[in-house]
Amino acid sequence: MKRTSGRAVKPLISQLTISIIERVRHEDKPAGSHLAEQELADAFHVSRGPVHEALMILERKGIVAFHPNRGFFLTRPGVEIPTSDIDAPVSTEEEMYYRFAEDRILGKLHGHVSETELMTRYGISRIRLMKILMRMSQEGWVERRPGHGWNFLPVLDTVEALDKSYRFRILVEPAALLEPSYQVDPVVFARLREEHEALLAGPIDERMPFRMFEIGVRFHEQIVSCSGNPYFLDAVRHMNRLRRLIEYRVPVDPIRLDRYREHLEIITLLEKGDHASAAALLRDHLDRSRLKKTTENTEKK
Repeated sequence: MKRTSGRAVKPLISQLTISIIERVRHEDKPAGSHLAEQELADAFHVSRGPVHEALMILERKGIVAFHPNRGFFLTRPGVEIPTSDIDAPVSTEEEMYYRFAEDRILGKLHGHVSETELMTRYGISRIRLMKILMRMSQEGWVERRPGHGWNFLPVLDTVEALDKSYRFRILVEPAALLEPSYQVDPVVFARLREEHEALLAGPIDERMPFRMFEIGVRFHEQIVSCSGNPYFLDAVRHMNRLRRLIEYRVPVDPIRLDRYREHLEIITLLEKGDHASAAALLRDHLDRSRLKKTTENTEKK
């Protein structure tokens, strides 16, 4: 099989490796799952070439295995693969992505838009635009229209909507921890703990809000998924997609990092079988987050 050279990995390929990992994690794919190149290319709106290069990088890192005439297969369960296994790309699109996110929250981007409109408005090339749109599509706040253009999907773009979403989560998430079918997954919980400890020990930089959000999403979705009740998980996933952009605007500070220490406390309580205390702490945790984040987003208006 042809190998990648030692030269620097292109930003698109680097982003694709992360997107593939996030996809298999989100879908909780088991070890041995086939990663079809055409399916991934369709999902990320790219050709098979970049997908193949990204999969070769993952193969070199031992995350997937290549079998001649069969393709690429996961070597371990998706949930066990941390995104830290892949170096984050140094992307020139990062600042532009923030502009798109901010404009969406402020209501400057909505409904149907064409690629030509966006290229003209932001003064960027089609290649750069497609990288940004691919990322936005993966994150669930834009989708390609059949044939032409893109649609911006509903998100929480007001403080009032954010507040209501938290009130809904306060009702749903703690209840999931009290389900009689709840079962702790030791492997999942160990991975959550590892991610949180790495986050708390690491540096604060411009990508910190994104990392915090993704780790927070995984925490809330994984502890709810252990309830054995798929309706709870569906509700939490829907809320996470809607709140993504407005959460990016919340600054990183010691108080916000304390919320991630609370995540670790909740994990410990669930591992001990103290579901009632875990549910109570989660309820308080969400309510404090609601108050802080609605206040901060009000100040940004």
